Amino acid sequence: MEHTRPRIGRPPIADPEALRSRLLGFIERAGYGNTSMASLAAEAGMSARTLHRYFPAKADIVWGGIESSIETLTLELDNADDGLPVIEAVAAAVAGVFDQNAEDLAVMRIRLRLIALTPELRANRSATFEGWRHAIIGFVAARRGEDPRSLVAVSAGTAVHTVLLEALSWWALHSEATDPAATIAAALHGLGTLIAS
Repeated sequence: MEHTRPRIGRPPIADPEALRSRLLGFIERAGYGNTSMASLAAEAGMSARTLHRYFPAKADIVWGGIESSIETLTLELDNADDGLPVIEAVAAAVAGVFDQNAEDLAVMRIRLRLIALTPELRANRSATFEGWRHAIIGFVAARRGEDPRSLVAVSAGTAVHTVLLEALSWWALHSEATDPAATIAAALHGLGTLIAS
């Protein structure tokens, strides 16, 4: 009868997104300011050094994993219905992003709630969210036939982007809101109504 020898070496590679989901829940329970990479590594059952291979910093656990959404948003905006007003087209594009990147809404809510309630995270906006801003500015500029660096394109695109971010934060903090895309659409519609008035 053969004896199975224990494997020696590194532990099996974890699924980064499953690991992120688990750690986001831990961070929310303990509080962002009360967690360290060492405590997160202990929760994950690995060394801090190994955890750093997945997430270089604690903020990366919260902000990371959404990089592909920039490409999706850009594609959705490129394919937007030319007959829709700019704000409605952006709302439809964002809904398309959520449809194609169907992260577990419970995990998404935890992620966004942590960002909304943690000044350190809000101050350190991710490159992904900045990518969203640039995509929206580019879309506004294209619709107006202007340079993306023009005053109206930059200011209007940034305003729409800010409404989008605040709507996501509001959704994360209000459990009665069940659909993030619908929340964003309502906020952008409110902006459009205000502009029209």
